[in-house]
Amino acid sequence: MLSSERFVVYGGTGYHHFDSRVLEHVNKATGLDLDFSHIKHSMWTDSEPGFRFARPEKIKDRHVIVFSCPITAKLYVQLQDIVVAAHHQYDAASVTVVMSFLRSRRMDHPEKTKEISRLQQFMLLLKFWGADRLVLCEPHNIANTQQFCDQAGLELFVGDPTRLFANAIMGLVQTLGQENVVVYSPDFGSGGRAMNLARAIGAGVVASPKRRLNGRVEAFADDPTFLARFKATYGDDIPVSCNMSDVADKHVLMREDEVASGSTANKTVGNLKAAGAKGVHLLATHPVCTWGWKNVLLPDEEGEAPPFTSIWFGNTRPRGFGETEYEGSTGGEITTVDMSPIVAETLIRAMEGIKD
Repeated sequence: MLSSERFVVYGGTGYHHFDSRVLEHVNKATGLDLDFSHIKHSMWTDSEPGFRFARPEKIKDRHVIVFSCPITAKLYVQLQDIVVAAHHQYDAASVTVVMSFLRSRRMDHPEKTKEISRLQQFMLLLKFWGADRLVLCEPHNIANTQQFCDQAGLELFVGDPTRLFANAIMGLVQTLGQENVVVYSPDFGSGGRAMNLARAIGAGVVASPKRRLNGRVEAFADDPTFLARFKATYGDDIPVSCNMSDVADKHVLMREDEVASGSTANKTVGNLKAAGAKGVHLLATHPVCTWGWKNVLLPDEEGEAPPFTSIWFGNTRPRGFGETEYEGSTGGEITTVDMSPIVAETLIRAMEGIKD
């Protein structure tokens, strides 16, 4: 049985207002009364960090929950400080790290010798620091993330935001008519996200017969081979096509795990419109939003139409790097889909599995 006395919660390392919403959902769903314990942020005169716990004696023999969104080197070091100190210095019973956005998510291929497998390294470091379990919202590659967690000895809990996106766009789908909507998968690896959303809204899927291997895009030998493997992997309970002509006169939903510069999404929407799509709607969980993303996704030159009919972003991290929340806003041109409920549900699953 869950009890507030068993847990100590720390946050404030990157994205506190989102973390607060997650904790509110946890308390409401479980009847707990958890709150964030205070962390003192300071710096010594020689520029050494003075970051520390306000009441470290609370940690001993309790389960520590650490919220973190380490999108900068400073936040990464703060996460390390909290986990190492909680486990090794203050004798926490266990440490759970909650990361709505996963660091190094794309550097996940040890076989690519010209690139350090930083996701694998990060999981090993988390365990070495003292973490016991990790809560995530839709990492880029769930299979690789699970493999690296298993290798490190970390329990992994993953939240699927499909339901939240489906609920958010259901009004749009009903207005357009389900028969006029398809979900697009730009390659084989994106099929799971596309199929899950299609099931949730009652639509079919159009998938491009490509796959990504070691950074290269390769086409399947033929369409029947692609479809057979696609259905064997993701299910055959809904209609799936790999014929681009099937997007003609349809409203297409592009379901992505993240958007960075927006250039890849912009190229894809051009291909879909060339194939006759009536409208294209972009749904992305993680708004990475690197420099210049607004110029790509939301052009404001006179006479230049925006590429997407509508854009829906999750709020798992701040948009961009170093921008204020206002600077990352768009005046309503992008609809925010709150991801905190699924992160809370996933955290509760992790908490319920903790044994004293």
